[in-house]
Amino acid sequence: MRGRLLMGNTARFILAFLICGVNSGCGRSVDLSKLNFQEPSPEANVSPSPSPEPNIPEDDGVSITVVPTSGSVLSGSVRQIYSNVQGHENANVTWSTNGGSIGASSGYATWTAPGTSGTYTVTATSAASPGKSATMTFTVISNATVRLSNIPAHATVFRNQPVIIQSIIWGSTQTGVNWSASGGTLRGTGREVVFTAATTGTYTVTATSLADGTKTATTTLVVTDNAWPGVATANKTQPIDCTAGTGTTYDVTTEAEMNAVPWSTLGPGDTVRIHPGTYHKQILLSSSGTEAQPIRICGIADGAGNLPVLDGANATAKAGSNYGSGAGNMQPYEGILIYNRDAGYFAGASYPKNIIIEGLKITGFNRDNTYTDLSTGLVTSYNKAAAPIRVQHGGNITVRGNELSFNGNGLFTMSKNSVESNTTRNLLIEGNYIHDNGVPSDYLEHQSYLQAFGLVVQGNYYDHPLTGMPGGQLKTRSVQQFIRYNYFEGASRILDLVEIQDSPGLVFPWVGVPASEQINTSASDIVANYEAYHYRFVYGNIIHNVGSPFGAWIFHGAGDNTQSLNPGGTLHAYHNSIFSDVNSSSWRSGLIDFGPYGGAVTANAAWPTARLANNAIWLTGLSPKLFFWNRYKADRVILDTNWVTSDWGTGNLAGGDGTGIGATTVAATSVWQGGQLATQVIGLANLLTGSLIPFDSSTYAPSPGSPLLQCAAPLTGMAATLPPLMQYSPVTRVMKSRSDSQDLGAVAFEGD
Repeated sequence: MRGRLLMGNTARFILAFLICGVNSGCGRSVDLSKLNFQEPSPEANVSPSPSPEPNIPEDDGVSITVVPTSGSVLSGSVRQIYSNVQGHENANVTWSTNGGSIGASSGYATWTAPGTSGTYTVTATSAASPGKSATMTFTVISNATVRLSNIPAHATVFRNQPVIIQSIIWGSTQTGVNWSASGGTLRGTGREVVFTAATTGTYTVTATSLADGTKTATTTLVVTDNAWPGVATANKTQPIDCTAGTGTTYDVTTEAEMNAVPWSTLGPGDTVRIHPGTYHKQILLSSSGTEAQPIRICGIADGAGNLPVLDGANATAKAGSNYGSGAGNMQPYEGILIYNRDAGYFAGASYPKNIIIEGLKITGFNRDNTYTDLSTGLVTSYNKAAAPIRVQHGGNITVRGNELSFNGNGLFTMSKNSVESNTTRNLLIEGNYIHDNGVPSDYLEHQSYLQAFGLVVQGNYYDHPLTGMPGGQLKTRSVQQFIRYNYFEGASRILDLVEIQDSPGLVFPWVGVPASEQINTSASDIVANYEAYHYRFVYGNIIHNVGSPFGAWIFHGAGDNTQSLNPGGTLHAYHNSIFSDVNSSSWRSGLIDFGPYGGAVTANAAWPTARLANNAIWLTGLSPKLFFWNRYKADRVILDTNWVTSDWGTGNLAGGDGTGIGATTVAATSVWQGGQLATQVIGLANLLTGSLIPFDSSTYAPSPGSPLLQCAAPLTGMAATLPPLMQYSPVTRVMKSRSDSQDLGAVAFEGD
């Protein structure tokens, strides 16, 4: 027991009182009954001492295994290794490594890879039978190719309009960049910056990688002579400046003029400006712009601010468009399709790149409406999963300032295995009004269903889905995703951030693909993708959880299918404002659901951790609330400073209704050993509480004297590189600069 401090319950009580006192600032009144002295968080760098056991012969029947057994990682990667001891009631182990650093928690160790390439081992030794051990072997890659890009690569904007630029790094755990601009103003020093310019002109903003100074990425910004309106359009969307680009301009005022546009062969700098009116058309985009000269499809609002409409009812497509035929026909699935098809079933050798779709109302692409099929000439119903915009594959795609409503899926993007041209990369969804999408009684369609490598979803207003639709608001199967500054109404799951499904061969080194879809990606690129898969960022969002007849969980963040594809690592959720208006007499509601933990633990299983910081959570309904931080006992949740309604629960770690702690268990073979022996919710003592709503229920801004003011804790880990720079207004329905990141929640106090 050398080096450990032993402390009884009385001593713990006295120490807690001396440290915390009766009141510890920022409105935190410490309820000593809720202090929980648990094992360190998964990020702690400690090793537990085993309980002493009598010597047992080597043929004692004790066995030990670890998951995973091998893997490749980048230098600086953080991985968790899980032990499983069978044949003895004492499942404790000691951990050791020949390189890097290691810490331990109940049933698993957290290992940080060293900076030097090589092969390293992590070993778990049974406390019950010290002669029994199991070893995990890591191959560390310190020289992976660093790849850098910006989202967006291009934007045409108003004078004084704030433009958010996100750097995307692959191939290094050092994700920082240095920023420079040719003019205008930059705000921020992390991975996200905000650009504004008061003077008309063309500007560039460049990111330079700190991991590899030879790697840069540039965003081109065309600032027009028009002033930023600062409020949404009549369609509740972000305003769009449809000033023409440097290529050919096509002005569309009739369906005949729309048919004359060479949609599949548009080139760099071309702009299609769709004027007010309703057009019953489908559009296929197969060509590419450049980063500096993208292809733009943009709508021009009428005098009242209403956007032009693309309506799926009785729609037709341009003759000669290559949608395919038979089972491979893509025409039943969309209003606007981004797809470059070859003569066979698969996508072409290159994908469409640098395309911007903005300023349109797109509606009616659902199974109740029909279109004329080019391959058969027949009037045909759309597929139930039809979407107003479908990206089958593509790079640098922006969907901005559109109203998307009454479609099967509200928005859909695909990203598949095989060559790079089958993926969707660098996708920006910004400033859209998305509502009334979905299929009644069908949980497979959603308001947005997004698969991409590099995804930013920001400044959108997600209103109610279609009545009776049990799907989610935003479902993603993406790698390196940033969901920020949005407004979400309730759905069965508001944020459904689950595992990669259609491109596992590009993410998981152990996944094979058919010979017909051989991956044209180096082994280190796949390791780099898997590293990026370990971090997800959700911040600055306003969430009004009005409940649903199908469920009321806000974050779903693990897998729908096999556990071997689960996202491990950390879901960082911070500076969000949540108003959960759920009737506790009828519904349970909660934050984190990492289930369903289906099937047996696989050789490459991973389980994520949610880290919640600086959120403001207001709960209505009966008291005590049927609110939970976690759904399953094995859901790992770390609570930094967060504000929550005072009657959220008793905090009894046994769990159950009224405690705020989920106690649902699953088969022992579906989680790591010890994963559901005790709650995995850590940090209840960090909570700030109160009985009065701490923000305005319409603006979500804190009032003077609010307990949310100046109480934010420092962000940790990767989240520290992404502090909130903007905030969304549900009143003006646009994003604006955030004045103070020290206030809790999604909106900062701005004075009287």
